[in-house]
Amino acid sequence: MRRSLHTEHEILVLLCEAESGVPIAEICSTAGVSLRTFYRWRQRYGGLTSPALRHLKELEIENQRLRSLVTKLVEGQPPANTAKPAPAALRQDCGSTPHGVAGAPGQGRGAVIGRYASVRYGR
Repeated sequence: MRRSLHTEHEILVLLCEAESGVPIAEICSTAGVSLRTFYRWRQRYGGLTSPALRHLKELEIENQRLRSLVTKLVEGQPPANTAKPAPAALRQDCGSTPHGVAGAPGQGRGAVIGRYASVRYGR
């Protein structure tokens, strides 16, 4: 991203001039900025004083530092769900068998079995 040619304090001075009644077009022409840039500055810095601006910059720096710390912590730990879960044990009391295995007589390949078969397959 391109850096501004004006410091935050210069921007505050220009915004104060606009609040005091100097026409915005005149401020933009003397500062060498477009109207869009001026209104963007007013949206971002409007109503700020010099101490408030300093506090804002301190908060931005602190936020950047905390984000980098969180990133380092996350990168240092392995992701929580990298291993595949073990296949669930088959419940013999429900008569479940793996698909494709004919365990009980009369059950063909791909038989719909289990407690929720009627819910899953609309029976």
